[in-house]
Amino acid sequence: MEFKIEKYARSRTDEELLHDLKRVADANNGKLTQKIYKQFRKDIDPSIADDTTISRQIGWNNALKKIGIELEKSQLNQRVPKEELLEELLRLWMELGRQPTTTDLKNGLSKYPRERFSARFGTWGNTLEAFVEWVNNDQIAILISTPIERTLARTTSRDINLRLRFKIMQRDNFKCCACGKAPATDPTVELHVDHIMPWSKGGETEIENLQTLCSKCNLGKGDL
Repeated sequence: MEFKIEKYARSRTDEELLHDLKRVADANNGKLTQKIYKQFRKDIDPSIADDTTISRQIGWNNALKKIGIELEKSQLNQRVPKEELLEELLRLWMELGRQPTTTDLKNGLSKYPRERFSARFGTWGNTLEAFVEWVNNDQIAILISTPIERTLARTTSRDINLRLRFKIMQRDNFKCCACGKAPATDPTVELHVDHIMPWSKGGETEIENLQTLCSKCNLGKGDL
């Protein structure tokens, strides 16, 4: 069930983006933050690249280093643990039912702004590549047994962990298996991962016994 990320076409070269950054920095005595860059673009020159493009294509902090600007202490301390960022990206992907974009981060759909991802991974493309490698890593178990819940008749836990839920939703194309609704086309749709054979009746937490249902279909199904 491996999947691939969608590639986005570049509208400007790295050199052009770095030239825009350098010009804004020179106009501000060598000081540059995203706030300064955004204000310059808004008030002085709207033709320069959007900071989102720079973050996605080069990585904001990486771009500053390339033009010789030292990062401030506050920027250096903005690194979030890799696992937390990837788990947040996984949550966002499941909620949206599609590959997240930097626009989604800019709109506040993630609890971390895009700068946190850039500080850890560099470009947005690098972030997605790291996510794909992480979620497809077969060395990390996706079925976790809870010793307290296990009996002689049980081999898996009732709980469906985050990564396994993502795997099932990805397999089902982020659509409800009962009604076909998807959050990608209807933002009000909330997807769940459900046991086909209920846990209470002996069903295991295994890929073959799991399906994607929207909240309405899952509620209607109950424990039948």
